[in-house]
Amino acid sequence: MATPYIQSVEAGAGKPLVLLHAFPLSHLIWESLQPPFGYRLILADFPGFGESPLAPPGLTLAETAQGLEKHLQEKGINGPFALGGISMGGYWAMEYLRQFPNRITKVLFVSTRPGIDKPEGRQNRLNMAEKVVKEGTEFMVPAMIPGLLGKTTLAEKPGVADRVGRWIRATKPEAVALAQRAMSERRDQADLLPALRVPTLVLAGREDALIPFSEAEGMAKAVPGSQLRLLDRVGHLLPIEEPSGFQKIINDFLG
Repeated sequence: MATPYIQSVEAGAGKPLVLLHAFPLSHLIWESLQPPFGYRLILADFPGFGESPLAPPGLTLAETAQGLEKHLQEKGINGPFALGGISMGGYWAMEYLRQFPNRITKVLFVSTRPGIDKPEGRQNRLNMAEKVVKEGTEFMVPAMIPGLLGKTTLAEKPGVADRVGRWIRATKPEAVALAQRAMSERRDQADLLPALRVPTLVLAGREDALIPFSEAEGMAKAVPGSQLRLLDRVGHLLPIEEPSGFQKIINDFLG
Protein backbone atom coordinates (compact mmCIF):
# COMPACT_ATOMS: atom_id res chain seq x y z
CA MET A 1 0.00 0.00 0.00
CA ALA A 2 1.15 3.57 -0.65
CA THR A 3 2.45 5.55 2.32
CA PRO A 4 -0.41 7.73 3.68
CA TYR A 5 -0.06 11.47 3.35
CA ILE A 6 0.24 13.18 6.73
CA GLN A 7 -0.26 16.88 7.40
CA SER A 8 0.40 18.91 10.54
CA VAL A 9 0.05 22.37 12.05
CA GLU A 10 2.89 24.16 13.82
CA ALA A 11 3.59 26.62 16.59
CA GLY A 12 6.76 27.95 18.17
CA ALA A 13 10.40 27.63 17.17
CA GLY A 14 13.33 25.50 18.21
CA LYS A 15 13.79 21.77 18.69
CA PRO A 16 10.92 19.72 17.23
CA LEU A 17 8.26 18.26 19.52
CA VAL A 18 5.89 16.04 17.50
CA LEU A 19 2.53 15.35 19.17
CA LEU A 20 -0.04 12.78 18.00
CA HIS A 21 -3.71 13.15 18.91
CA ALA A 22 -6.40 10.91 20.37
CA PHE A 23 -9.32 9.24 18.56
CA PRO A 24 -11.72 10.52 17.24
CA LEU A 25 -10.27 14.02 17.45
CA SER A 26 -7.46 15.94 15.69
CA HIS A 27 -4.58 18.32 16.37
CA LEU A 28 -7.15 20.58 18.07
CA ILE A 29 -6.77 18.50 21.22
CA TRP A 30 -3.51 20.43 21.78
CA GLU A 31 -5.06 23.88 21.24
CA SER A 32 -4.46 24.99 24.85
CA LEU A 33 -0.80 23.88 24.86
CA GLN A 34 1.78 26.63 24.44
CA PRO A 35 5.08 25.61 22.82
CA PRO A 36 7.51 24.79 25.64
CA PHE A 37 10.49 27.16 25.70
CA GLY A 38 12.91 26.33 22.90
CA TYR A 39 10.53 23.92 21.15
CA ARG A 40 8.72 23.89 17.80
CA LEU A 41 5.37 22.12 18.16
CA ILE A 42 4.42 19.87 15.23
CA LEU A 43 0.85 18.65 15.66
CA ALA A 44 0.28 15.84 13.17
CA ASP A 45 -3.13 14.55 12.12
CA PHE A 46 -3.94 10.87 11.57
CA PRO A 47 -5.10 10.16 7.98
CA GLY A 48 -8.62 11.54 7.46
CA PHE A 49 -8.58 13.69 10.62
CA GLY A 50 -7.92 17.42 10.84
CA GLU A 51 -5.60 18.52 8.04
CA SER A 52 -4.60 15.05 6.79
CA PRO A 53 -6.42 13.59 3.78
CA LEU A 54 -8.13 10.23 4.01
CA ALA A 55 -6.06 7.14 3.15
CA PRO A 56 -7.44 4.12 1.27
CA PRO A 57 -9.09 1.31 3.27
CA GLY A 58 -6.77 -1.22 4.87
CA LEU A 59 -4.44 1.36 6.43
CA THR A 60 -2.19 0.02 9.22
CA LEU A 61 -0.51 1.86 12.07
CA ALA A 62 2.83 0.70 10.65
CA GLU A 63 2.05 2.54 7.41
CA THR A 64 0.89 5.58 9.34
CA ALA A 65 4.25 5.68 11.12
CA GLN A 66 5.97 5.60 7.72
CA GLY A 67 3.71 8.44 6.60
CA LEU A 68 4.76 10.48 9.62
CA GLU A 69 8.44 9.89 8.84
CA LYS A 70 7.92 10.97 5.23
CA HIS A 71 6.12 14.12 6.40
CA LEU A 72 8.90 15.01 8.83
CA GLN A 73 11.55 14.51 6.17
CA GLU A 74 9.58 16.78 3.84
CA LYS A 75 9.55 19.42 6.59
CA GLY A 76 13.35 19.17 6.85
CA ILE A 77 13.29 17.44 10.23
CA ASN A 78 16.16 15.03 9.63
CA GLY A 79 17.67 14.95 13.12
CA PRO A 80 16.38 13.63 16.43
CA PHE A 81 13.23 15.04 18.04
CA ALA A 82 10.86 14.59 20.98
CA LEU A 83 7.71 12.54 20.35
CA GLY A 84 4.46 12.34 22.28
CA GLY A 85 1.11 10.66 21.77
CA ILE A 86 -2.20 10.49 23.60
CA SER A 87 -4.42 7.38 23.40
CA MET A 88 -4.51 6.43 19.69
CA GLY A 89 -1.61 8.84 19.25
CA GLY A 90 0.31 6.71 21.73
CA TYR A 91 -0.28 3.60 19.61
CA TRP A 92 0.93 5.58 16.59
CA ALA A 93 3.98 6.85 18.52
CA MET A 94 4.93 3.33 19.64
CA GLU A 95 4.79 2.08 16.07
CA TYR A 96 6.99 5.00 14.99
CA LEU A 97 9.45 4.21 17.81
CA ARG A 98 9.62 0.59 16.68
CA GLN A 99 10.52 1.55 13.13
CA PHE A 100 12.66 4.65 13.74
CA PRO A 101 14.15 4.29 17.23
CA ASN A 102 17.20 6.44 16.54
CA ARG A 103 15.07 9.48 15.67
CA ILE A 104 13.76 10.04 19.19
CA THR A 105 15.33 12.02 22.04
CA LYS A 106 12.42 12.05 24.51
CA VAL A 107 9.03 10.30 24.70
CA LEU A 108 5.68 11.26 26.23
CA PHE A 109 3.01 8.58 26.59
CA VAL A 110 -0.36 10.06 27.61
CA SER A 111 -3.50 8.01 28.41
CA THR A 112 -2.32 5.07 26.34
CA ARG A 113 -1.28 1.42 26.60
CA PRO A 114 1.14 -0.92 24.80
CA GLY A 115 -1.19 -3.94 24.64
CA ILE A 116 -3.78 -4.92 22.09
CA ASP A 117 -7.56 -4.98 22.53
CA LYS A 118 -9.39 -7.86 24.15
CA PRO A 119 -11.62 -9.70 21.64
CA GLU A 120 -14.75 -7.79 22.67
CA GLY A 121 -12.90 -4.46 22.45
CA ARG A 122 -11.67 -5.30 18.96
CA GLN A 123 -15.20 -6.28 17.91
CA ASN A 124 -16.56 -3.00 19.31
CA ARG A 125 -14.11 -1.11 17.09
CA LEU A 126 -15.20 -3.03 14.00
CA ASN A 127 -18.88 -2.54 14.89
CA MET A 128 -18.37 1.23 15.21
CA ALA A 129 -16.50 1.30 11.89
CA GLU A 130 -19.51 -0.26 10.16
CA LYS A 131 -22.11 1.80 11.96
CA VAL A 132 -20.47 5.20 11.46
CA VAL A 133 -20.27 4.81 7.68
CA LYS A 134 -24.03 4.07 7.59
CA GLU A 135 -25.24 6.53 10.23
CA GLY A 136 -22.65 9.30 10.62
CA THR A 137 -20.91 10.42 13.81
CA GLU A 138 -23.82 11.75 15.90
CA PHE A 139 -24.31 8.47 17.83
CA MET A 140 -20.66 8.60 18.91
CA VAL A 141 -21.09 11.75 20.99
CA PRO A 142 -23.21 10.32 23.85
CA ALA A 143 -21.48 6.96 23.47
CA MET A 144 -17.92 8.26 23.80
CA ILE A 145 -17.88 11.41 25.93
CA PRO A 146 -18.45 9.60 29.29
CA GLY A 147 -15.32 7.55 28.55
CA LEU A 148 -13.21 10.37 27.17
CA LEU A 149 -13.76 12.78 30.07
CA GLY A 150 -13.40 12.29 33.81
CA LYS A 151 -16.37 12.51 36.13
CA THR A 152 -15.06 15.77 37.61
CA THR A 153 -14.77 17.37 34.18
CA LEU A 154 -18.28 16.19 33.24
CA ALA A 155 -19.69 17.65 36.46
CA GLU A 156 -17.72 20.90 36.66
CA LYS A 157 -16.61 21.82 33.11
CA PRO A 158 -19.58 21.32 30.75
CA GLY A 159 -17.87 23.47 28.13
CA VAL A 160 -15.20 20.81 27.67
CA ALA A 161 -17.81 18.16 26.87
CA ASP A 162 -19.49 20.57 24.42
CA ARG A 163 -16.17 21.16 22.65
CA VAL A 164 -15.38 17.45 22.39
CA GLY A 165 -18.88 16.83 21.05
CA ARG A 166 -18.37 19.45 18.32
CA TRP A 167 -15.05 17.90 17.36
CA ILE A 168 -16.53 14.41 17.14
CA ARG A 169 -19.44 15.62 14.98
CA ALA A 170 -16.99 17.34 12.63
CA THR A 171 -14.96 14.15 12.07
CA LYS A 172 -15.39 12.35 8.75
CA PRO A 173 -17.20 9.00 9.22
CA GLU A 174 -14.73 7.37 6.81
CA ALA A 175 -11.83 8.56 8.99
CA VAL A 176 -13.45 7.05 12.09
CA ALA A 177 -13.83 3.71 10.30
CA LEU A 178 -10.27 3.83 8.96
CA ALA A 179 -8.77 4.54 12.38
CA GLN A 180 -10.89 1.97 14.22
CA ARG A 181 -9.90 -0.76 11.78
CA ALA A 182 -6.23 0.22 12.00
CA MET A 183 -6.33 0.16 15.82
CA SER A 184 -8.14 -3.18 15.82
CA GLU A 185 -5.18 -4.72 13.96
CA ARG A 186 -2.37 -3.03 15.90
CA ARG A 187 0.49 -5.11 17.25
CA ASP A 188 1.39 -5.62 20.90
CA GLN A 189 4.16 -3.17 21.80
CA ALA A 190 4.98 -4.45 25.29
CA ASP A 191 8.42 -5.65 24.18
CA LEU A 192 9.26 -2.13 22.97
CA LEU A 193 9.13 -0.49 26.40
CA PRO A 194 12.06 -2.19 28.18
CA ALA A 195 14.28 -1.33 25.21
CA LEU A 196 13.64 2.44 25.45
CA ARG A 197 16.79 4.31 26.45
CA VAL A 198 15.59 7.91 26.24
CA PRO A 199 13.90 10.08 28.87
CA THR A 200 10.29 8.94 29.02
CA LEU A 201 7.26 10.49 30.70
CA VAL A 202 4.08 8.46 31.32
CA LEU A 203 0.99 10.55 32.09
CA ALA A 204 -2.53 9.51 33.02
CA GLY A 205 -5.64 10.76 34.77
CA ARG A 206 -6.92 8.97 37.86
CA GLU A 207 -10.50 9.25 36.53
CA ASP A 208 -9.72 7.68 33.12
CA ALA A 209 -12.62 5.32 32.35
CA LEU A 210 -11.12 4.04 29.08
CA ILE A 211 -7.60 3.04 30.15
CA PRO A 212 -7.20 2.60 33.92
CA PHE A 213 -4.26 4.52 35.38
CA SER A 214 -2.88 1.19 36.62
CA GLU A 215 -1.85 0.60 33.00
CA ALA A 216 0.21 3.79 33.10
CA GLU A 217 1.86 2.53 36.28
CA GLY A 218 2.71 -0.71 34.45
CA MET A 219 4.14 1.19 31.48
CA ALA A 220 6.30 3.35 33.70
CA LYS A 221 7.68 0.26 35.46
CA ALA A 222 8.52 -1.30 32.09
CA VAL A 223 10.51 1.69 30.77
CA PRO A 224 13.89 2.04 32.49
CA GLY A 225 14.19 5.31 34.40
CA SER A 226 10.86 6.72 33.25
CA GLN A 227 8.79 9.33 35.08
CA LEU A 228 5.15 8.71 36.02
CA ARG A 229 2.66 11.49 36.66
CA LEU A 230 -0.96 10.77 37.62
CA LEU A 231 -3.39 13.70 37.66
CA ASP A 232 -6.28 13.81 40.13
CA ARG A 233 -9.80 14.79 38.99
CA VAL A 234 -8.90 14.16 35.33
CA GLY A 235 -10.01 11.51 32.84
CA HIS A 236 -8.65 10.44 29.45
CA LEU A 237 -8.13 13.81 27.70
CA LEU A 238 -5.59 15.52 29.95
CA PRO A 239 -4.59 18.39 27.61
CA ILE A 240 -8.13 19.80 27.54
CA GLU A 241 -9.40 18.67 30.95
CA GLU A 242 -6.48 20.12 32.91
CA PRO A 243 -4.57 22.34 30.46
CA SER A 244 -2.55 24.32 33.01
CA GLY A 245 -1.43 21.23 34.92
CA PHE A 246 -0.63 19.44 31.66
CA GLN A 247 1.37 22.44 30.43
CA LYS A 248 3.46 22.58 33.60
CA ILE A 249 4.28 18.86 33.52
CA ILE A 250 5.30 19.05 29.83
CA ASN A 251 7.41 22.17 30.44
CA ASP A 252 9.17 20.54 33.39
CA PHE A 253 9.85 17.32 31.48
CA LEU A 254 11.20 19.04 28.37
CA GLY A 255 13.04 21.79 30.26
